Amino acid sequence: MDSREYSSRRSSRPRSPEQLRARALARDRREATRQRTRRIRRSVASLAAVLFSTAFLVIYVQLASGHDPALVANAKRAAATTTLNRGGKSSASETSGSSPASESSSGSTSSSGEESSSGAAAVTTSQS
Repeated sequence: MDSREYSSRRSSRPRSPEQLRARALARDRREATRQRTRRIRRSVASLAAVLFSTAFLVIYVQLASGHDPALVANAKRAAATTTLNRGGKSSASETSGSSPASESSSGSTSSSGEESSSGAAAVTTSQS
């Protein structure tokens, strides 16, 4: 069947006023649903873009200003290890108590010549 035949057959039937109103109402509802869907999709997309940009900007500014949390944690760990190696006691070894095994391993040297400390407070590794 040709599309022209179908359209001419379809339009040849007269529509009643109720059918015309029903079709117009359905068309209006369909358009309102499309607009609502489009508005919701746009708002979700823009909200996601704003949240991503905000998070990226916060992290970027924090790192650019030199406040890197990972570097601060490494510096604290290095300071605790240095204090422990110099003969000072860390708060973790005071609260957990010391055992002969942990005392003998805390003064050992690694193959690279650095003193290493074992325990929950400070763990250092070296790569060659």
